[in-house]
Amino acid sequence: MVFVMPDPLVSDIGHIVLPVRDMKQALSFYRDLLGLTIEGKEDMVWTVIVTKETRLTLYRKKDFAPIALGPDGEDTPFLFHVRDFGQAADLLESKGVRVKRKDEHSGVVWDPFGNVLGMHDHLEAEG
Repeated sequence: MVFVMPDPLVSDIGHIVLPVRDMKQALSFYRDLLGLTIEGKEDMVWTVIVTKETRLTLYRKKDFAPIALGPDGEDTPFLFHVRDFGQAADLLESKGVRVKRKDEHSGVVWDPFGNVLGMHDHLEAEG
């Protein structure tokens, strides 16, 4: 008997889970500051936030290693698109968020828990 895999085997990504220590503080950052929307109900342990087509799940854990890649912990598997990186970086810095600008169109920011998030715009490609 030959087993035929369905096409495709994986239909989509169900969740990308990002650990956070405090859901109220996480929602203040991701919803109130970054402008993501809550999908379903707000929960103090498990809350799904969305952009137009992508979901990111905030999961409250007491102890975890923040998500950060690279030898200096300044890279990330998360990359958000913004209209204008310079303006976004200025706003985030004015709110006390740590920002590292890689160039005028991209960089990384740290959420309140040490998770590293990449951000970039496409202004350079449009210019």
